[in-house]
Amino acid sequence: MTISFSGLISGLDTSAWVDALVSVREEKVSSMQAELKEYESIKSTLNTTKTAFTNLRSAIEKLTDYKFGGSFDLFANNTASSSNENVFTATVTNSAARQTYDIFVEQLATYTKAVSSEPASAVADDSTVLTDIGITEGNFTAYVDGVKHTIEIEENTTVGDLKNQLSQAGIKAEIDGNGALVLSAANGTADINIGATTDSSNFSSLLGLTKQDDGTYCSGNSLFKASTASVLTSADSGFKEQITSGTFTIGGATFTIDENTTLSSLISEINNSDEAQAYAYWDDATGKLNITSTKEGASYINIEAGTSNFTDVMGLTESEWDADGNLVSSRMFTDAQTLGQNAILTVNGTTVTSASNTITSDISRLEGVTLTLKGTSNEEDGSSTLSVEQDTTKLVDAVNEFITAYNAVIENVNDATASGGNLHGETTLTSIKNSIRNYANGSNATNGGIYTLLSQIGISTAEADGNNLSTDTDALSLDEDKFLQALQENPESVVSILAGENGILTHIENTVEQALSSTTGYFDVKSSSIDNQISRQESKISDEKSDIETYRARLENQFYQMELAIAQMQQNYSSFLS
Repeated sequence: MTISFSGLISGLDTSAWVDALVSVREEKVSSMQAELKEYESIKSTLNTTKTAFTNLRSAIEKLTDYKFGGSFDLFANNTASSSNENVFTATVTNSAARQTYDIFVEQLATYTKAVSSEPASAVADDSTVLTDIGITEGNFTAYVDGVKHTIEIEENTTVGDLKNQLSQAGIKAEIDGNGALVLSAANGTADINIGATTDSSNFSSLLGLTKQDDGTYCSGNSLFKASTASVLTSADSGFKEQITSGTFTIGGATFTIDENTTLSSLISEINNSDEAQAYAYWDDATGKLNITSTKEGASYINIEAGTSNFTDVMGLTESEWDADGNLVSSRMFTDAQTLGQNAILTVNGTTVTSASNTITSDISRLEGVTLTLKGTSNEEDGSSTLSVEQDTTKLVDAVNEFITAYNAVIENVNDATASGGNLHGETTLTSIKNSIRNYANGSNATNGGIYTLLSQIGISTAEADGNNLSTDTDALSLDEDKFLQALQENPESVVSILAGENGILTHIENTVEQALSSTTGYFDVKSSSIDNQISRQESKISDEKSDIETYRARLENQFYQMELAIAQMQQNYSSFLS
């Protein structure tokens, strides 16, 4: 940092003189900086205008890109509606024919189920823990000749424990050969009643205890020893036959049982396997494994024994193994499977059969149509109607998006080129805007359709109104009803005037593309010119600031030399006097 002391010898405020002289030069810099801001403001306005043109191009492309087909063709979009969605729903592609179909659903597709005719579990015995077979902890009430007895069920309460508690209350409990629980008066004459509103265990409801004509109670559901917590290969797993380690197959998936596999973990593995094409669950009430196909239709679930006897024990296969545990022969019990049924429906009187409730076009022969069956038809209501029509939602949205983008361009250019606007005098930009406006408002008989004006399909500007001088006669708006009517009466002509090879939007798109063209387009050329002006102005300001610093340093040095000279004169004068 340079420290200067102003007028120490002369007593003059030389720093103020330097600042005053420099400020004259700095006014020029301020003027140059103001001019730079004008260039930057012009650049900002140009960028905003370019963005408006870019948005217009994107909006137009949503309509003119129909020529690429597929999802690009908004004019080809279809929609499907069902007169009774409780019977079926439908989806369609652009290839679907626009017409109506009569659909009558005679039968839905269902799933094949496999379950053995006999329980796989052994009947519960005195060692069976009640909570292992689904009975919850808590209590239930037993009345003997009206005297209340509360029976407690805890986490480790066994069937034997239950019998003891009931016996103390004067009730005899037995499990018959089918696993049903029978309760009777111990003395043979007492009146027994089971259950109260205060019971907290599900004992009565789970077993389905009902009072018989002879005064005894019998469970509608059986008590079985095996549960989902059972370790399959354990000697006390609770199954009628001990299950061996090894493999078996469901669907296309092979599963392995080892010494740690529980029924619960095996069921989870089956249900999480896509290749199994089935899900399983254990029914405590019947002591059976239930397997249901995840594929609809009249097809068997593939179940194969392997090196484990699991599917034999479950009553789903019958197999033989040699002494080394190798499978010798096996057959699947087809009688253990209740086949699903195929869906049956008629389409315009033609019968269609499907293994699935999802009816694709290769089954129904309705190109581009997929039906999802929900229920069956009834004779009273008869057939339901499938209507395939043009989906105008996205098309109308795209037209509105074009109109919004078009209006933004016109308004933006008008504001920017108006007197006092940053782009005032830009005749090229004004010419581009006029071309776009002329296309939008002019007649076009070269598109090949019956419509030659956008106004004929509901796209028009407001008319001048003597009662409303602020009416914007440049801005486009959409009469949606008129547009949809034109689309219904002559869709090809609507496509032609909007987005055909000689369509109005095609001409506007070409004009916008030229303006946005890289290097040669208006915006790039103008932007490059302004960038050069900004660069030159920044250089001028930098040079001028450098010159001012040099000028300040020269002034300060000159005043410093003046102070030295004065000091020298004073010294000489003092010497002269002495």
